[in-house]
Amino acid sequence: MFEKSHAKKTGQSKTRILDGKVLSAVNLVAIGFSLFYIYTCAFGLISSQLHRGAYLLFTFPLCLMLYPIRRGTGGTRVPLIDWALLLTTLVAIGYWLIEYPSYAYRIGDPQSMDIIMGAVVVLLSLEAARRVVGWVLPLLAVIGLLYAYLGPYVPGVLGHFGFGMQRIVEYTAVGMGGIYGIVTNTYATFIFPFIVFASFLQAAGGGVAIEEISSALAGSTRGGPAKVAVVSSGFIGSVTGSSAANAVVTGSYTIPLMMKTGYKPQTAAAIEAAASTGGQFMPPIMGAAAFLIASFTETPYLEIIRLSAFPAFLYFLGVGMMVHFVAAREGLKGMPKELLPKLKETLIKRGYMLLPIIMILAVLIAGYSAQLAAVVAIIFTIGLSYIRKDTRMGPKKILDALAQGAKNSLAVGATAGVIGIIMAIVTMTGLGIKFSSVIISMSGGFLPITVLLVAIAGYLLGMGVTITATYILLSVLAVPALMELGVPLITAHLVAFWLCETGGVTPPVALVAFAASSIANCNPYKAGVEAVRLASPLFVIPMLFIYTPILMDGPIPNVIETMVSCLVGMIAYAGMMQGYWIKHVNWLERVLLGVAAFCLFVPHIYSDLGGVILLVLLSLFNQRKKDLQGI
Repeated sequence: MFEKSHAKKTGQSKTRILDGKVLSAVNLVAIGFSLFYIYTCAFGLISSQLHRGAYLLFTFPLCLMLYPIRRGTGGTRVPLIDWALLLTTLVAIGYWLIEYPSYAYRIGDPQSMDIIMGAVVVLLSLEAARRVVGWVLPLLAVIGLLYAYLGPYVPGVLGHFGFGMQRIVEYTAVGMGGIYGIVTNTYATFIFPFIVFASFLQAAGGGVAIEEISSALAGSTRGGPAKVAVVSSGFIGSVTGSSAANAVVTGSYTIPLMMKTGYKPQTAAAIEAAASTGGQFMPPIMGAAAFLIASFTETPYLEIIRLSAFPAFLYFLGVGMMVHFVAAREGLKGMPKELLPKLKETLIKRGYMLLPIIMILAVLIAGYSAQLAAVVAIIFTIGLSYIRKDTRMGPKKILDALAQGAKNSLAVGATAGVIGIIMAIVTMTGLGIKFSSVIISMSGGFLPITVLLVAIAGYLLGMGVTITATYILLSVLAVPALMELGVPLITAHLVAFWLCETGGVTPPVALVAFAASSIANCNPYKAGVEAVRLASPLFVIPMLFIYTPILMDGPIPNVIETMVSCLVGMIAYAGMMQGYWIKHVNWLERVLLGVAAFCLFVPHIYSDLGGVILLVLLSLFNQRKKDLQGI
């Protein structure tokens, strides 16, 4: 019953709907998965190889049990071939766990069994990713393996001397540089415990609390339901770490409300998609990739949160103002106040469920690790659930949350192996440096063109690969190009992180927009086109990372001036994108709004003054024109 309701809620009907003893066994494994890593987060690692190997030892079997060989053929039973693959997984990864301490003394001279078992793990990694996230990522890994082997036959600067199959398998699947490398370690150490926390927060009513508080705050304003979507999706998306899942879960509530108050179906779907996408970079959790940024740059996670706070607010300001201008342009109203929860009553009744998120920040500020913060937040959430009778988490609810957290992690965890393969190939062949030189050559060393090429790469990869995977690929292929042109390390990674979000809202694939359109029952391509417009700050803010001090990397007066001007500039930008500033604007007025926004984004006092003056004049002119039309 739990499986069926979850599949319906999240739209994950591609999974098997198990029952009976098999479901009990799967749930038991999932619960053990969650408990094992909650223990290691709280009390420390047992050993490095067990920490990494166990993550795959739990993840791959769950993928094989829950995801069928072909989508749409899920059924309720597990076929014999999957049981055989399950046994193979246990043997291959179990062998690595047992033999790795010995292998560490014979690196470069592996035994035949090391290579055989490593090759099996490579194939299992490809199959797990194919079942869960589709063909694109496994195909990229296969192309990478062929590239490593056929290097002498690759023309031009990307060619290399080539590697034998034994060396390729050893590097990708026997040592700790590939499948068992930094990606698996980051997934197990940071991402998994926060996914489990998200499951507990939802089970304790955190999602309902966020929706009700958002409704009380913004529901009665012009275009209120859409603003509720922006606020609630931002908060929930930060916790869940999945834009598409967030669009389905929160969209099931917000999209019908938006349509009921007059929004077109495709506009309602686009608003939800743009808001859900922003959850990936909304502190304090920021989805999965933020932990990878911290790992790749060797930067404390709290510092990543600090740097990301203002850009995230700027993005949601842009989306929120565009939503407001759409409502003003279409003459839409908010919801009747009598139908909305009262803010004070809602905060008293459910506001305490936001405390676990605050607790995460408190633990981080106190100097403890991110993974310990997740464990503390889980325990805190369980305790808070007992405040209200209808949210209390008894043993059954706790076990369900543990199991669901592990299952939710598969959308990320299934990619650990193939991404590890790709990263290993990039490292051993020197592809990252070569690819960067190609980008710089194509751009002529001109930084704005380089950023544009990175954006195109992020968009193309994002069409068929998860956001987390897209960021990892960009970080090894494109970030070196940005750094070679003088962009600082963290700034370059944040640029890549933001640009990889574009694939979720940009047609022809636009997974997040398409997920929202399934609820709005509208043309997904129309929803995707509108989502691009609403989420277009994704293309603007990375340029601000490079050319302005909004990442707080300059003198404090300059930083404050830039933040204020960017806030005003983003409002002007939203007006330009939606064609509204006090009233409907013509093409010339839209151009002037764009010029004002550009001036305000340029980090100089004179350009800021020019932008403000232009906005004031345009506002006075439009207000007078509106008054005359009213007469």
